[in-house]
Amino acid sequence: MERVHPRTGFTLVEILVVLLLIGMAAAVAMPALLRSRAPESSLKTLLGNAREAAIRRGETVYLRIGSSGKWRIDGSAAAGASDSLLTGQMEPLPAPLTLLVSPTGTCMLDVPSVLSAPDIQLNPLTCELAVPSPTRSTDSAR
Repeated sequence: MERVHPRTGFTLVEILVVLLLIGMAAAVAMPALLRSRAPESSLKTLLGNAREAAIRRGETVYLRIGSSGKWRIDGSAAAGASDSLLTGQMEPLPAPLTLLVSPTGTCMLDVPSVLSAPDIQLNPLTCELAVPSPTRSTDSAR
């Protein structure tokens, strides 16, 4: 009489199914892990975040950057500081700015920003800002 030995190990199909499930879980989790950086970032990344927020919300968002470098992204013009979508700190700018970012991804400066900082150049299609570096005035009369 032959003895039937129970099989041990895994079949090729079982191994492939497990690898497929691990790959799908990694594909879902990887974008969340890569975006876990702090909201404080450079101006270019900040503008990208504002464009993404406007596109996702389907409305114009307002990126307000103070001369001290504190910034916030608001979903409407009348929103207060407590209603901000995102806030953070970046390198200081020569003058406070407010950028209007449309859901189509285009940008523009508001009128007070244009008047207070005429040297700042903005490409409205790519939302790229050219901010002149702040010049330090030396006072030798002291």
